[in-house]
Amino acid sequence: MKNTNDDRHLRLQQQIIHYRSEAASCKQQLQQLEAELAKEKMRSAYWKEKFREAETVNVETYKKKIAALERQLLLSEIALEEAEHHRSEGKQTTAEPTASVLALFHYSVVIPSHLDEEEMTVIGDFIIRNSGTTPLHHLIVCLRLSPPKTAVLSGKIVLPQSARAEQELLAASSGESWTFTQENWREKVRQNGEYWIAPLHGSPLEPGEERRFSQFEIAVRPSGSARALTVDGFVYCAELPKGVPAANHIAIQW
Repeated sequence: MKNTNDDRHLRLQQQIIHYRSEAASCKQQLQQLEAELAKEKMRSAYWKEKFREAETVNVETYKKKIAALERQLLLSEIALEEAEHHRSEGKQTTAEPTASVLALFHYSVVIPSHLDEEEMTVIGDFIIRNSGTTPLHHLIVCLRLSPPKTAVLSGKIVLPQSARAEQELLAASSGESWTFTQENWREKVRQNGEYWIAPLHGSPLEPGEERRFSQFEIAVRPSGSARALTVDGFVYCAELPKGVPAANHIAIQW
């Protein structure tokens, strides 16, 4: 009888040791699963935050693009209405020939994915229309960038130098080109942000005709304290020596 009790007691002890080992193993597995669960929660929170940031940036970028396009459309509509008004007035009157000009920016803004690291670019045309009843002679255009050192303008502009004849031949093959009106044009750009240009082939602008400073580009530098850029346009000619401002202007903020 004693041997039987001893065997039973031994088996119970062995079972207790086994169950304790199983319990320790289960506890260890539970701790591992809890650690993995905590890690996955942190991973999920991390990606949710990244998705939220990406969504916010994209939404703000598209909102700025839409606002700029809406403003451009509104200004274009106003300019067209003014042009139609001047045209109808010209038809209704038999007065002496009048000198009148309508200038308009038509542009778009290319916003980079990393605005603080890459340049923002403005691409467009400056359109000049003779809205009067007499030809306009010796056109001159002034494009003013404010603040002056925030951006750089480039386009089909021939330099006023000794190699001009050769440059004229190259420019003629790519459509209408312009030239700087002053030898010290770099100083004007540096001091006032003003680009004074004139058509390379200065034929008169007849009533109803258009002339364009086309496909210009403005590279906006991301560095510096300035967070906005304004581009104004003015048109001068022999008949309008005091100049006429454009019907709209370029204004961007970042």
